[in-house]
Amino acid sequence: MIILKDEILANYTSYRVGGKAKYFIKVINNDDVGVAINFAERLSMNYVLLGAGSNVLFMDEGFNGVVIYTGLLNRWMIEKDDYILVGAGVKLSELVEFSVERGVSGFEELAGIPGSVGGAVNMNAGAFNTEIKDVLTECVAYDMPRKKIINLSNADCKFGYRIAEGLKNRIVLFAKFKKMYGDKKYLKSKVDEILKKRDSKQPLEYPSCGSVFKRPKGDYAGRLIEECGLKGYRIGGAMVSEKHANFIVNLGNAKAKDILDLIEFVQNEVYKKFNILLEPEVKIIKN
Repeated sequence: MIILKDEILANYTSYRVGGKAKYFIKVINNDDVGVAINFAERLSMNYVLLGAGSNVLFMDEGFNGVVIYTGLLNRWMIEKDDYILVGAGVKLSELVEFSVERGVSGFEELAGIPGSVGGAVNMNAGAFNTEIKDVLTECVAYDMPRKKIINLSNADCKFGYRIAEGLKNRIVLFAKFKKMYGDKKYLKSKVDEILKKRDSKQPLEYPSCGSVFKRPKGDYAGRLIEECGLKGYRIGGAMVSEKHANFIVNLGNAKAKDILDLIEFVQNEVYKKFNILLEPEVKIIKN
């Protein structure tokens, strides 16, 4: 476990914004998680979890508490006859590559999704009609209120659209995925196809958090935002992408406030035109 003070959060988020964390703890193994939480509680400080940082927005003033960084937590993958065990800190892209190289199907449509396995399970990440819940059989998590490690089945996680209700107040330590075999050549071509599609339709050349808003029922956030004429709209160094309207990008000099103000502006404009309040998919963390 590594404890740092006044660590700059912008270095750990895909938006490349965010001030300093009072304390920044890098947890490496399961035991570290409980120790880190006890550390925060002893100091009577709030704490937040940070994985790969691909779906989070910290403010410019930073976080006056403890950030528990899980990007190094259980960085391993173990293959068995009928399942794969994967630690929370493994990047989802690494899991996709690992499975495809072994001719294991079910993960290929998750190609290109940023973030860690722990974060992906926690928010039921997905794309192209595939979600983490479709391949996960169970996971092991740290239950924060009870201060103990527990096992949860797929059903226990209570997966929904971009949410896992059963994982609230719990930290995923590692997950177990089922193995379904497919044609290796096809799986590789599918991954290549998806990555090319993402590259052509998403502004991957700029820092962003991916999709900013969850998909509203029966519609798409990107369509609603585009219908409001907001593509290319800027506040400071933040801009609604001209390539994909559900992306807000950092043009290089954005402040967290620029991004937050633009998120709120987009919400207001869409609500005025369609009477639909877009729900952010990105986690906004304030003191």
